[in-house]
Amino acid sequence: MTFKLLKQAVIGARVPMTVFDNLYAAKENDLKVILFVLKAGAIDVNEISRRLDITVASVISSLYFWADKGLVLCEADGDGGETKKRLSSRDILRLSKDRPEIRALVGHIQQIFGHALNAKSTETFVNLYVMDGVPVEVILILAMYYAPVQKGPGYTARTILNLYEKDGVTTAEKAENHIKTLTEREKRYAAVCRVFSLDCTKLTKSEKTIIDGWGEALGMSEEMIACAKETAGFNANIRYCNGILKSWSQKGYKNPSDINEIHNSPVGESRDIPPEEDIILSGMHIVPEYKKEN
Repeated sequence: MTFKLLKQAVIGARVPMTVFDNLYAAKENDLKVILFVLKAGAIDVNEISRRLDITVASVISSLYFWADKGLVLCEADGDGGETKKRLSSRDILRLSKDRPEIRALVGHIQQIFGHALNAKSTETFVNLYVMDGVPVEVILILAMYYAPVQKGPGYTARTILNLYEKDGVTTAEKAENHIKTLTEREKRYAAVCRVFSLDCTKLTKSEKTIIDGWGEALGMSEEMIACAKETAGFNANIRYCNGILKSWSQKGYKNPSDINEIHNSPVGESRDIPPEEDIILSGMHIVPEYKKEN
């Protein structure tokens, strides 16, 4: 994907009003990226990533945000293959006369976003259905979830296409399961942040991946996570506690009582070697003899 600044964004030292209009909708990285780009007058994704110390994926995400706002142009890189045909607004208008599901799709999408779609966004969602083959119910289910948390119709549509083509979210059932998984993850992030007294909005991608593993791979509850934090003491952070929870999972600990039972068991009950066979204990009465040198 190639990104270019549009003409209306290149106005010398002045910051375009579009940036101010989206000041509250944009995230911190979005603002950093667009200000860097406006100052540089050109877009180099790798250079932006290096200079701002954010991931390439985050840079691209921010550029998509500003593309939806009309400051950046996204162009697909040519690979020598055939370009996928897209329907224009005129094509869509003609098709919609004989295909009521297209009119219904556009109407539902506008209700989800709470406003009328512009021509570009309308083309994007209709092409998802007609040209990319994404079922209407999949589009609507995913749009209802992503619209409030994404960065505009264009970004939401690209997310839906990516889930359909790369992650196999091809049916309504799979779309609902996908959303269920994401909802459970959000609840788990909130629970972990309560335990560690963290701001959920500042969790890194790697920290979220670790937390996903606690619930989906290790089956650890909030109570077990709290026990891991207590066990870690001064080292109580997500990465350190990850090692503790993995160790507990390997030992079969599933709830705090399992941990307490091991830690509070009497010494005699936890032996692997009977006292009468313990060489160390049996030799404790022996007094070492020292020979005096002449």
